[in-house]
Amino acid sequence: MKCFIIRHANKEKGNFFNPTLNHQDQPISQLGIEQAKWLQYYFKKIYIDAIFVSAYIRTAQTVKFIAESKSIQPKIDARLNELDNGLIEGLKETELKEKYPKIWKAFKKRNRDFKFPEGESGKDALQRIISFLNDQLTIYPQKTILVMSHDGLIRTLMCHVMGRPVYDRWNFKVDTCGITEMDYQPEYENWKLIRFNQVN
Repeated sequence: MKCFIIRHANKEKGNFFNPTLNHQDQPISQLGIEQAKWLQYYFKKIYIDAIFVSAYIRTAQTVKFIAESKSIQPKIDARLNELDNGLIEGLKETELKEKYPKIWKAFKKRNRDFKFPEGESGKDALQRIISFLNDQLTIYPQKTILVMSHDGLIRTLMCHVMGRPVYDRWNFKVDTCGITEMDYQPEYENWKLIRFNQVN
């Protein structure tokens, strides 16, 4: 199976907090719309069998032009959501240091995995994206899927693909609409990284 996993397009600034997601749920900006149109052009001659998005509005908006051009209905899967920051979501740096000093220290050192209060760890997030991919390997063997997701989750997945600990995700950068391409190698039971974070 081939998997294209892409970070959503540029998003609007401002407060769009969604209590169901426990995260900001910003729509894409005008720049984001232009980026999404570029993605449509990029995938014009690439055959796609299925499209998946997270539960965030910006992923569906980003993939809209591709989906319409290929007559594919995107499927929502919450396992593609951004890492859950729990109680620290929306806190300013000073508030985080005061309320959760141990979490702040771990965040600054970035030398071990840790769990956000009432949120998840890098390992937690990795388990759900691996669960998602394993399911698709069963449903779409020898097929090509397109996945629209988020910065933190993609960086965490890259740690797994490259055999790095999940806390190394802080050392990767994923741009908006950055395209990562992977091929599953059944003979080795792992993913081969073809390209990472390709942008226009």
